[in-house]
Amino acid sequence: MATTFQIIGHKKSGKTTLIENFLTMTNYKYSVVKHTHLPIDIPTNTDTGKFFKNSDNVLLLNDEQTIHYQRNLPSNELKKIEDMQKKTLADFIIIEGIKELDFPKIVLLKQDETKNDFKNISNIKEYVSIQQNSLALDIEDLNKRESFINQFLRNITNDR
Repeated sequence: MATTFQIIGHKKSGKTTLIENFLTMTNYKYSVVKHTHLPIDIPTNTDTGKFFKNSDNVLLLNDEQTIHYQRNLPSNELKKIEDMQKKTLADFIIIEGIKELDFPKIVLLKQDETKNDFKNISNIKEYVSIQQNSLALDIEDLNKRESFINQFLRNITNDR
């Protein structure tokens, strides 16, 4: 089963950048859960858009990728992630957002933020910043970031 952790932070804190670094700076396999508050925009004037508009399940296939879209699922986010943990071939699952879940977390602090801004969040393992925040581990430098990522993955794997 894949080791699962979360990367959280406010908008423009560097979550996408850090996730991309996890994906590219190591040789592990990852699955990513991207949480969005916005609707997914598929143009309705395409056949795919028409399928998305009028169906609860759409499975898009081509030779290199598969996308499964589901609407009106009866389970909650945690159930969906637990199902993914069982089925994925990945070593790690990175969840972006959904801070209410209780997986180990990395919090990205922006320049003007403090740890107190996240005082009601559970299971925080690291506070980091790629924006020079003195209250968090500075990983703006790519070498420091790569070292942090590798150390974090070792630690979280050993915590299981």
